[in-house]
Amino acid sequence: MKFFSRFRGSKPAVFLLLCLGIIGGSSFSLQAQNIPVTGRVTAANGTPLIGVNVQIAGTSKGAATDIEGAFKLAVPAGATLKFTFVGYLPKEVKVKGPQVLVVLQEDIQKLNDVVVVGYGTQKKATLTGAITTVQMSDKDGQPLTNASNALHGVPGVFANLSNSQPGVDRSTIRIRGVNTFGSTDPRANEPMVLVDGIEYSMDELNPNDIETITVLKDAAAAIYGSRSSNGVILVTTKKGRGTSRVNYSYYYGQQKATFLPDVITDPIAYMKLKNQALANEGKAQEYADADIAEYEQGMKSDPFTYPANDWYKIALNNGVIKKHDLNISGSAEKYQYRLSLGYLDRNGILFGPGNHEKKYSVGLNASMDLSKRLRAGITLDGYYRNYTTPFYTDTWTYLARTLPILTDTLPDGRYGNSWLRTAGRNNWENPRMLAYNGLQTKVVQRFLTTVFAEYKLPFDINYNIKFGVDKYDGMLSGFTPRMQTFNPKTGAATNWNSPATAPRSAKADYNDMNIHFYNTLDWKRSFKEKHNLSVMLGASYDNFDSDSWGTSMYGYLDGTLDALNAGTVWNATNGNYTRDVLESYFGRLNYDYDGRYLLEATFRYDGSSRLGKDSRWAFFPSVSAGWRIDKEAFFHSDFVNVLKLRASAGVLGNQAVPLYSTQASVVLGEDYSFGGVLNSGAAKTTDADSTLRWETTNAYNIGADVNFWKNRIGLTVDAYKKRTNGILRTVGIPSQVGNLAGAKQNVGVVDNTGIEATVQYRDQFGGVELNVYGTMGYNKNEVIDLRGEILYGSGTITQAGSPIDAYYMLQSEGIFQTKEEVDKSAKQSANTKPGYIKFKDVNNDGIINGEDRVIVNSSSSVPKYTYAFGFNVDYKGFSLNAAFQGIAGIKALPTANLAYPFNNGANATKEWLTDAWTPENTNARLPIVTTSTGSIDNFQRSTFWLRDNSYLRLKNIQLGYALPQQWLSKVKIQKVNVFINAENLLTFSRYKDFDPESVLNATTLYTYPMLKTFNGGINVTF
Repeated sequence: MKFFSRFRGSKPAVFLLLCLGIIGGSSFSLQAQNIPVTGRVTAANGTPLIGVNVQIAGTSKGAATDIEGAFKLAVPAGATLKFTFVGYLPKEVKVKGPQVLVVLQEDIQKLNDVVVVGYGTQKKATLTGAITTVQMSDKDGQPLTNASNALHGVPGVFANLSNSQPGVDRSTIRIRGVNTFGSTDPRANEPMVLVDGIEYSMDELNPNDIETITVLKDAAAAIYGSRSSNGVILVTTKKGRGTSRVNYSYYYGQQKATFLPDVITDPIAYMKLKNQALANEGKAQEYADADIAEYEQGMKSDPFTYPANDWYKIALNNGVIKKHDLNISGSAEKYQYRLSLGYLDRNGILFGPGNHEKKYSVGLNASMDLSKRLRAGITLDGYYRNYTTPFYTDTWTYLARTLPILTDTLPDGRYGNSWLRTAGRNNWENPRMLAYNGLQTKVVQRFLTTVFAEYKLPFDINYNIKFGVDKYDGMLSGFTPRMQTFNPKTGAATNWNSPATAPRSAKADYNDMNIHFYNTLDWKRSFKEKHNLSVMLGASYDNFDSDSWGTSMYGYLDGTLDALNAGTVWNATNGNYTRDVLESYFGRLNYDYDGRYLLEATFRYDGSSRLGKDSRWAFFPSVSAGWRIDKEAFFHSDFVNVLKLRASAGVLGNQAVPLYSTQASVVLGEDYSFGGVLNSGAAKTTDADSTLRWETTNAYNIGADVNFWKNRIGLTVDAYKKRTNGILRTVGIPSQVGNLAGAKQNVGVVDNTGIEATVQYRDQFGGVELNVYGTMGYNKNEVIDLRGEILYGSGTITQAGSPIDAYYMLQSEGIFQTKEEVDKSAKQSANTKPGYIKFKDVNNDGIINGEDRVIVNSSSSVPKYTYAFGFNVDYKGFSLNAAFQGIAGIKALPTANLAYPFNNGANATKEWLTDAWTPENTNARLPIVTTSTGSIDNFQRSTFWLRDNSYLRLKNIQLGYALPQQWLSKVKIQKVNVFINAENLLTFSRYKDFDPESVLNATTLYTYPMLKTFNGGINVTF
């Protein structure tokens, strides 16, 4: 160790170079005389343990056990061996002879695990907060493109992936419901995410570089004050551990849509049904009988002029996903390092170049003891990625509007339209033309770099300092040529985009620089062996700078050159710069007596530049307590092994309002009339409230952790209530007051009340290891006060006594069967007749109108129930894992194309051919067929169209095999795992028109569908 003694006197800056040098360095040679030692490691029941890490304490030298649990190692006399294995308690054994026999005890519930909490860690056994940790090792082999997609099924967490498009497939995360509404800031309901203590998006990390994701759900989040009301997610990246090793993993998969609308693909059936829909409205048919007859005959010989196209089959292919990961890692007593490289290549399911993603990532985590008191390190998480979309981003809208009579391409390759006149289709959207012509490319590079140090001060005080820089650079480039479609019968051309604006080019540049700095002092001390005390104090500073600009040009000769300077006509230029600052002071006190009585108190004092000058600062305290009843002398049970009660209360904050909301802005382009002549000018168009203050959430939680039956079964139960006060939202004012938009104000109270439960069973039967688990969460969302205001949305309402964005619509009473029934019922419209939907006259005034709408006690965005269950089975190197995830207690109301028939010239689904009401089919599930835009009676927002959006999904199932160690030792390989798995393989839902997860909180089917993935791969450790 002479090297380290020399290094202590060198400058700390040299350490950065050393971190990189370590990666390629070799292990230090042992100076003492080595003796050969053989040994065997087993579980308590005698089962040999494969792959146990055996390390000589204080060095990086070690070995791993083989299929028989055996190992060989040259060890200095009197040395200590460390034995570590996932799922078992670590053990140290001093070498006293040439043979070592070790028995590891299974850590079934991992009560000694260290859990990441705010600005530190705690043992799970003494934890008093509601915290859930996801071990990313459990996700190995799964096709996770973004880390947020790993949170499906976590109790108290609702993760919704509504868009699987490459490059933007990120889950929306809600923790214990929705607290706030009305803010245009996208972060208003998002949890705060920190990566190794620095605010950063978890989706900007390579999932393979993440060790754990910890979710703080109750007052434990109050340590993060102003940004904690929606919960806090702490991401910990992997570090080097144990002997030096190289790991490589790879998988390849194919993807396809889980659900697609079952559209009518027979042109004759389509045209006849469309004519019938118009006839039912008392209108003339759209397609003449002669044209239908001609079409039917022409289909036999000319598929170009008389196509029968299924556009979803034409436009969608199997997607491909490939991922490579390589990392080098290791550690010794005084240093650790890990360097990783990742590569992701995805080609989506849509034809054309507009759904492709490539992502390159790099990660570095290294630290070293520079002296007995000083430890320093560096982390780097970065990536370079690019992804593409069609220039006209409404691709899925166009697919939902296609018709079987639309020609794909003509024989000479030109893009077709249709020779049949169709209302609402004056300019046919040819999906192939729009997918292959015109492209947008987003190129992004982002790096989070942190340097940190820990210094041991006198009196056992530790000083920690961390400085992080988050740099984001994104460039969005787009170009579209002039596009035309051609009549397949006459050859006549139709301009799809205007020759005056196409070809055109556009660019937008986004540059963010975020600086984070925090430092803490912490002190721990035990008194008389039973009193344990720890104190932490800290301060932080966060600065967010954002700079963006954009421009576009017209006047291109053709699509050969797309650079901005190749255009001849300037179109527009814009730019924007913002700055956001947060300064904070915080602290935590922990006390426990003999591990039985547990107490934690935290505080945070935050100041934000987003809020009013005199109300920027706020105080966020919390307190939590626990009682380990199983440690009491009076508690005697051979069945219950652990019994801990917990309770917490605290104040959390939210500052998510748009920047500068407290300041009135003047908008240009507001014209004034002087003497009848309009003159350009400026005006204040939005009111502002300079007293804007924090939105606060009072959070309460009680919980219990129970282990019983020799720790085979673990149960965790939590009940909570959150009340959010002073909701930051826009409050409307009468238009007579200067026709101003309302100011952001603190108005509103919302409650979220719920329970969560997790149960796990783990055991061994001979050589079989079994783990079965289940989680459940229930959340009730209710608006308590809005000062009498009622907020109306598109088919939704927000008012006191109901959930946020509850459905608000007419109440269906079935379908009218006879004219007599129509005449005796409340008047709906002059068009009402048998086959139409019957609505309830709620106020009994004899007229169906907006006054008859009712509130459906269901949120349109967050389910009441979330649940998950699964199992892991391991036997002699084989493993089978399955994870199910589901939601319940939520409705969906899709509208427009394909959700409703013949919407503005679009198609209809096949159910309208068989399940629509007719005089001969009076027990039909659907009303009489009409066009949804020509006869709105049947397609008013009503409970008739409200769909149960509950679902249960087999999220992932994986079969793996670890090659026997006796095979691998011959080629000096530590571990090889091969696996195959399927993602979103099965979905059970009453809603069949589209994927139920995709339509959540969506009113159309115009979205990139969820994907079903089949993949296989390999993981090798050298």
